[in-house]
Amino acid sequence: MFKLVSLALTLVALASAQDSTTSWQTGATQGPTPSTPPPTPGGSNVDRECGGDLTNLWLDVVVVVDNSKGMTNEGITEIAANIVTVFGNGTRIGNQYSDPRSTRLGLVTYNGRSTIVADLNLLQSIDDLYQSVFSTLNQVSNSDDSFLAKGIGAAENVLQSGRTNGVRSNYKRLVVVYASAYKGEGELDPIPVADRLKSSGVVVSTVAFDQDGDEALLAGLTNIASPNYAFTSKDLNLVGELQGAALQTNCFCPNLWTQYKSNFDDENSYKYGVCIRPATISSSWTAAKFACQNLAKNGFLAAEYDGQKHNFLFRVAQNNTAFQAPYIYHIGLSYVNGGWNWQQPAGYPLKPMSGYSKWNPSYPKSFTSNIGVVEQQFSSDLTVGWQNINAYSVAEYYMCEVASCDTDKYC
Repeated sequence: MFKLVSLALTLVALASAQDSTTSWQTGATQGPTPSTPPPTPGGSNVDRECGGDLTNLWLDVVVVVDNSKGMTNEGITEIAANIVTVFGNGTRIGNQYSDPRSTRLGLVTYNGRSTIVADLNLLQSIDDLYQSVFSTLNQVSNSDDSFLAKGIGAAENVLQSGRTNGVRSNYKRLVVVYASAYKGEGELDPIPVADRLKSSGVVVSTVAFDQDGDEALLAGLTNIASPNYAFTSKDLNLVGELQGAALQTNCFCPNLWTQYKSNFDDENSYKYGVCIRPATISSSWTAAKFACQNLAKNGFLAAEYDGQKHNFLFRVAQNNTAFQAPYIYHIGLSYVNGGWNWQQPAGYPLKPMSGYSKWNPSYPKSFTSNIGVVEQQFSSDLTVGWQNINAYSVAEYYMCEVASCDTDKYC
């Protein structure tokens, strides 16, 4: 009965599959690679956003649903529709695709106890998703108990089993909880389990099935959820909020790279599709340019299109013990073709500097040989500004940049 409902979505998902993966090793690849988008789409000097293509979502997800009496038959039916809408928008469900960008989805229900309806390997298509969700979430149980600790404990087991022998160890993990009540203390306290999940890198999103404005439910689920990911069933854009949580979860940087955020000191601030890596072996500007290209496929000396990015790079330097005052490091600005231009991945055109600038007093100087640019602390104040230097003889540390792993880039 679900074939007609989901056939079009399935065809769209399969038609867009690509035989590709991308490695973070030095220019290495594992088979054909998906095309990497320009770091500044549209040609303007703005930093790359996280990928937003739900077709190419690649996560391991466990959906946890309260099926106690408090959820009501009407409520659990609405939740079923919400789940398949969030994850049925062309997303490749399962792992039997040539394109590695797919999402495995497990399903757990709970009341006074938990039931694993689907582990991470059972559902292998959009049809499977519809069939499992609507056949399971069509009526509530006979139990008045609603112990969230049981549900997220089962989700933890599903995630652990799904990683046996290192399977999909590079995929981020997301738990989505739909709850009608917040109960439990002692062994039934859900917070220790939720904290354990989050400390292991799992993102937790919650949806309060809010019938009567239950403030205790909302407050409790906020403590369970990762920051900014606690929602309610009354949210007008609940589908968009959950899809946004999935896309942000799927946007990350590998080890040794720091994800660019709107605020360096706030781990939960808005993430961009940009990764930064400080290199702490001194090199000339020209050597640093080639080193960044080799540190990661499509890497380049970091660009500073605005003050926010400028401040972020400085905070990266300040939080690396290899850097010491006075701070100084190469960035990806140079004088070429009669103007100041920002570096881009090899093969992409340079981007002319426009709008924002941060020159130190009396700079820039003569362009004859001083064509590279460093960030340099100009005074005792903890600030840095741009200075042009000899691109072949001045050796300093440097900042590299590359696009993040996300729906546009598998890694």
